[in-house]
Amino acid sequence: MKTTEIIRQIISGNEEFTKSHTDTYYSSYDHIQTPYITLISCSDSRVPSNAILPDTVNRVFKIENIGNQVLSTEGSLDYGIYHLKTPLLIIMGHSDCGAIKAYMRGFSEESYNIKRELDFIRPVIKNDFDESQFALELSHNIERNIDYQVNIACKKYKDLITENKLVVMGLYYDFLNDFNKGKGRTIIVNVNKKKDIEEISKLPYFEMITEEEKQFFVGRI
Repeated sequence: MKTTEIIRQIISGNEEFTKSHTDTYYSSYDHIQTPYITLISCSDSRVPSNAILPDTVNRVFKIENIGNQVLSTEGSLDYGIYHLKTPLLIIMGHSDCGAIKAYMRGFSEESYNIKRELDFIRPVIKNDFDESQFALELSHNIERNIDYQVNIACKKYKDLITENKLVVMGLYYDFLNDFNKGKGRTIIVNVNKKKDIEEISKLPYFEMITEEEKQFFVGRI
């Protein structure tokens, strides 16, 4: 797409946005933000934050990087947890993650800065796979990375978790139907380092969720 067309879309898009929101829409956050979710997700353009909430404005403090990593954006993460005091930290990986795929395929020709950022996920990626099973192993590595990031976050904020002031949740945004539950689903794969489906389902945080919803929205590859 040409730059001229992109700019035309931006102008038209903002016109549409402003016409569909009255002044009262902005009044709740004129001078302060009060989100209740800190979200770490991938910079991948196929991963929208409104996959978890239809309207994320003043609800979700968003942090994006390649590979939905904790260690490469600790300052932003600390701001959401310590200053905004959001009770829920979501780490959201996704189908067909380019960062994970690059590590599996090799990335020697990438720039120094890309390689340096990808190196944060080195401990979790398994490269000894059958090429015919690449897609499946990619999904497993994406899930392993989510687990890894949750583990790091749980170590960083251990005191807050112990005091029941923070919950760390790992989500897998599935736009390829990797879980066979439909495209576009966000599947809960990890909560405070717990990965067993039944154990997660019994956590008190899910008391307002039906058993049917637990069976559908909680899972592992």
